[in-house]
Amino acid sequence: MDFEILGPLRARQGQQPVQLSAPMPRMLLGVLLTRANTPVPVDLLVDALWAGERDPRAAKKLQLHVHRLRRVLGDPGRIRFDNGGYTLRVDSGELDAERFESALADSTDIKEPARAVGVLRTALQLWRGDPFGDITDLPLLRAEADRLTERRLAGLAALYRAELACGHANAIIPELAELAARHPMREQLQGLLMTALYQAGRQAEALEVYHRTRSALVEQLGLEPGNELQRLERAILTGDPMLQAPTAPFITPAQLPADITDFTGRRVQLATVAHLAAAADRVATVLVAITGKAGVGKTTLAVRAAHRLRTHYPDGQLFVDLRAQAHPLTPAEVLARFLRSLGVDRMAIPDDGEERAALYRSRLADRRLLIVLDNAECEAQLRPLLPGTPGCAVLITSRTRLAGLTGARLVDLDVFEVDQAVELLARLAGPRRVATEPAAAKEIVRLCGFLPLALRIAGARLGSRRHWPLSRLEADLVDEQHRLDKLRLGDLDVRASLALSYHSLDVTAQRAFRLLGLLEVRDFAPWVAAAMLNVSQWRAEELVDSLVDMHLLDVAGHGASGQLRYRFHDLLRAYAREVATAQETEADRRTALDRAFGGWLALAERAVRHLTSSTFAHTFAAGTCWRPDEAILKAVITDPCGWFKIEWPAVASAVEQAFSVGSGQLGWALGVRLARVFLVRGYYDDWRQVCELMLTGARRAGSGAADGLTLRDPTELHRLALRLDEALEGIEELRAGVGGRAGHPPVAGSIGS
Repeated sequence: MDFEILGPLRARQGQQPVQLSAPMPRMLLGVLLTRANTPVPVDLLVDALWAGERDPRAAKKLQLHVHRLRRVLGDPGRIRFDNGGYTLRVDSGELDAERFESALADSTDIKEPARAVGVLRTALQLWRGDPFGDITDLPLLRAEADRLTERRLAGLAALYRAELACGHANAIIPELAELAARHPMREQLQGLLMTALYQAGRQAEALEVYHRTRSALVEQLGLEPGNELQRLERAILTGDPMLQAPTAPFITPAQLPADITDFTGRRVQLATVAHLAAAADRVATVLVAITGKAGVGKTTLAVRAAHRLRTHYPDGQLFVDLRAQAHPLTPAEVLARFLRSLGVDRMAIPDDGEERAALYRSRLADRRLLIVLDNAECEAQLRPLLPGTPGCAVLITSRTRLAGLTGARLVDLDVFEVDQAVELLARLAGPRRVATEPAAAKEIVRLCGFLPLALRIAGARLGSRRHWPLSRLEADLVDEQHRLDKLRLGDLDVRASLALSYHSLDVTAQRAFRLLGLLEVRDFAPWVAAAMLNVSQWRAEELVDSLVDMHLLDVAGHGASGQLRYRFHDLLRAYAREVATAQETEADRRTALDRAFGGWLALAERAVRHLTSSTFAHTFAAGTCWRPDEAILKAVITDPCGWFKIEWPAVASAVEQAFSVGSGQLGWALGVRLARVFLVRGYYDDWRQVCELMLTGARRAGSGAADGLTLRDPTELHRLALRLDEALEGIEELRAGVGGRAGHPPVAGSIGS
């Protein structure tokens, strides 16, 4: 059982609070705690609880309240009656006031100021507010509350003396000034504040505190300050060496990882980061945030830039991996590390996170340090780690965009250009081998998606297998299904790196990522996400934005209506398909794709109506499919040709994929809609390509794929293009595919002479 009186009265059994809602049991417990383990006479309890009122039944009522309190505490033996009074048993360590006073006594025997600071701060953290809180109307409790408050002030004074002995004047000024303002007549606190200000180089402010205190004493009490405070004023005026702050050691940290010997490319980005971080005419801390997808080389760039900037920051460099995606470090944990690195004794590090941040900023004041915060999770993790005064620079890397980090200059890192990718591969695998097989080298970097991490793994694999031709690795990487298996070497693993980003998403965003990865299209609009997840348009846009923020999707440009379009990096798409196969049933994957195919069909149908042609009949109704929001459909009407110009590669890919996953009817229907536009615009080559996709799909799917669909389209193309021999070949192939089933429109009749 724990009893807590250093704040509102409460009791806890383990982690469970004891219910003390009734006022009388609360007051009774409070009075008994003031004399724990000592009999409290009945007369004293009656007088305390009934405030001197005469009540002939008070003793009986007291028995009833004692009974109720025993029941609430769950231990009848806790309160016993003997020698004419009630005794509350409180075991050692159960009462917070006892623990506080014990720690206060222990601190006086500690010779090392840093250890004393740790003990006193831990003890003072037991305080939650005014002693006994809302039941101090009882005179007996009021007297004990006043006594404990005095003990707290004594503890605070001891703490600040120990802090000053550690050389922490700057760090304690804000809290000490607040305390001294609440107690303007306490000369001891005013003297500590004067000493802290003087040791911080603020002599005028220290003297102002003395004059303010003297004025208050003279005006309110008619007294001059005591001898000790007067001696302190004279010491400040004369610059007494005894007042000088002790010199706490300042270690010059050098925590940067080793520089990257095979650093490749990034000349513009490196120059930008170095220029921003080396700016001389600063009025605030310089913040540079390098963002980008997993494996793009953010840490590599930050470390290279930090090594170049070392001479600009002679007071040292701090580095920490914040582990954003795997058990992120808390700001308090990082601050403890940094404070130890800056020479603060372990025992002098405050337990409270805000106090650690204040001490950290004080240690950085008037110094020039470079701080690298690698792999940050979010803005909240970063803010307590930022210096409070000019002179320092902070380099941050993150997979998120950190748009809410005020004052940060963002450097967005993308994959390599082709030449840079081949250069890195040559450095790792050997320039002669790359020069011997330039085509294979270019194909390897393409299959790696120009991602630096993937390239580093591929180059290291080749470097460790000098007998391999580049074409061997190229062949291994061609198979997308097993590509990520080949991009793993030692502790370098593309799949593991991508998985960290994926697992940092919420459940819905994870599903959006893996389902969107199923699509074979080059890029897509946000409504596609709405279709794949069967959610509203605004929710789809929200999910897509979250994937972009985590660099799991890239912005590909704008569509015809000005709406953004998005695309996957090749390796991210491969990983998305892996997790989709593992976590989604085949039926769910097929259903999601069919909704997307249906969305394209609905949009294509809307566009076709405004590009009229009666050449084709449609026997598959778009209205039976999933449809985007009406606003998306209406946007197509404004510029149907523009919509097709942007969207037709995606629709053509959807035609092919629809056949490959067994959705032949949707594939045929989409292809038919494309026909009308291509014929109106005269794009016969494009229509030939779509026809070939449809015929290939029909062959793969079997003869049943074309049931109920018009067979006039391919022959119509050949007729319009005056390719009668190909038209007749198409007729025979389609007749053979359908097997002469009834219900299909004639095809030969459309061939003119």
